[in-house]
Amino acid sequence: MKLYIMKRDALETLKANIPLVYGKYFTESTNKWIYDICGENPFIEFKDVTEFELASLNSGLTPGEIDLANCKIIYEKLMFLSESQASDERLWAGLAHTTFYEYMKKRWGYGYGKKPNGSEKDAGAIQTRFFYKKSGRTGFYRNTLSKCWWVGHNTYNPNNTKNHFEGLDIIGSNDFNSKITELFFNFTFSSNPYVMEAIIEALRTFKEEGRALSVRNHIRPAMSYLNAVGGSVVIDCLSKEEITDIFSDAINAIVQGDEPSLGHYSNEDEEEFGDLEESEGSFEEQSGDITVSLGCEVVIYNENNVRKRYKYDFFKGVLPKTLEVFTGHKVGDTVEMLGDKWIIEEINL
Repeated sequence: MKLYIMKRDALETLKANIPLVYGKYFTESTNKWIYDICGENPFIEFKDVTEFELASLNSGLTPGEIDLANCKIIYEKLMFLSESQASDERLWAGLAHTTFYEYMKKRWGYGYGKKPNGSEKDAGAIQTRFFYKKSGRTGFYRNTLSKCWWVGHNTYNPNNTKNHFEGLDIIGSNDFNSKITELFFNFTFSSNPYVMEAIIEALRTFKEEGRALSVRNHIRPAMSYLNAVGGSVVIDCLSKEEITDIFSDAINAIVQGDEPSLGHYSNEDEEEFGDLEESEGSFEEQSGDITVSLGCEVVIYNENNVRKRYKYDFFKGVLPKTLEVFTGHKVGDTVEMLGDKWIIEEINL
C-alpha cells in the first residue's frame, strides 16, 4: 500500500482553483482530473506500508463512531510519522486525493447522492476536509485524516497494554467533533499529554458514575475555567491529580447551577508591602543575593533560548513538587526541570 504526498506547486494550484473546480469532487469518479489541472503528476510517493482499511462506511456506524475508529486506525498504522511530518499539509492532501480519495468522497457523500449547489459553503468544506483551510492547529483538527492522527497521537497510551486508546474510549463517540474542538483545539494547554490525561481521568469518573456530560453545558465551560486558572497558576506545575480535581470541581459546580469561582487561584488580591528603605539598597543592587522565596515569580531559560515563568507559591496548602527544584536557588543557578537544564534568569518579588 503506497502513501503519497502532494507536490507543493500542485497543492497551491489546486487550492487556488477550488472555487472553480470543487464540483469535480462530486462528479468525477477518479482523481485523474487533478492531473489535468496541475499539468503534471501532482503526487510523490512517500512510503510503502502494510495494507490497511479505514472504518467501514456501510456498517451502520454513526459519524462519531466512524471518526473515533479512524483515530485508532490512522494513528496505529501511521505511528511512525514525526510531529513535523504529521503537521505537513502536503501529506494529508496527498492521502486524501490518492490512497483514500474514494473513501473521502464516500465519507462526505460526494457523488453518492450529494450534489453541488454552487455555494461557497461547498468549496469551503472541501478546503477544510481535503486540505488545511487554515494553518497550524486549525488545519490539524479540521482536516478529515489529519484530525484522526492528532487525536490518536494525543490519547495513545503505550503503557496501557490492555487498551492503548482507553482515554479515547472514555471521551466517547457522541458529539465527537465538538469534543475534539473543546478538548484538543480551543485550548493550547490540552496539547500537553499530562494535562490531557488529567482531564480524561475526570471524565472517566463521571462516566463510571453514570453522569452524562454535555459538551456545551459542561465540558466547554469547565475547559474555559481550567484555562482561566492557567492565567494565575502555571498548569504545568500542578500534579495530574490537582488538574483532575480542578476540572471535576468545575463540572460539579456547573451541574449544581453555580459558576466556578477562581477563588484562591486569582491574583487580584495581592498583599501590600511598604516601600523599602533606602538603606536596603535598590533591587538591582540586591538581585545577585536574592533567593527564590514564596510568592515570587521565577523566569528560566534553556540553551534553546526558550523561556518559562513560574509562580513559586503554595497550591491548596502545599508547594507543587515541580517547583521544589527552585528552592534555595539564585539568579544564574542551573536547575533540572521538564527533562532539561534551565538557568534562572530573573527572580521577581
